[in-house]
Amino acid sequence: MWYRAIVHIENLENLARVLQASISPVALVSGVGLLILSQTNRFSRVTDRLRELVTERDSGAPANPKINRQIEIFLRRAHILRLAVGAALVCVLLASVMILTVFAIAVLDLTAQWLVLLLFALSLISLILSIVGFLCDMHLSLKAVEESLKS
Repeated sequence: MWYRAIVHIENLENLARVLQASISPVALVSGVGLLILSQTNRFSRVTDRLRELVTERDSGAPANPKINRQIEIFLRRAHILRLAVGAALVCVLLASVMILTVFAIAVLDLTAQWLVLLLFALSLISLILSIVGFLCDMHLSLKAVEESLKS
């Protein structure tokens, strides 16, 4: 057959090994998907609150320095969350490419294991950046609350 020259997954054991190698990246994609959901929910709440503060500031009431400080903090949070979500999405993209690479290596009998390791490392670095951004947002969230509690 035409595919025998290319496909080197000749038995069920080899196929099982390829599928096992793909399970970790798929679990990574699933877990990061939940992180993205959490981050996008926070981003939505931040942008909604930012709109409320801007409306309150522009309502014609006397200037309140607290509102301006709150707006600065929320705007900074929105930027950080956007970067965190972007880094998490890059993580998912790299993990997906890694899964395709594992299959390509197995099917085409390539020797590009270094590419899988590189994609995995870059994926984890993106995940770390996303989590650091998430932690920065948590810190700024507390800072915004402290600012609003000042008398």
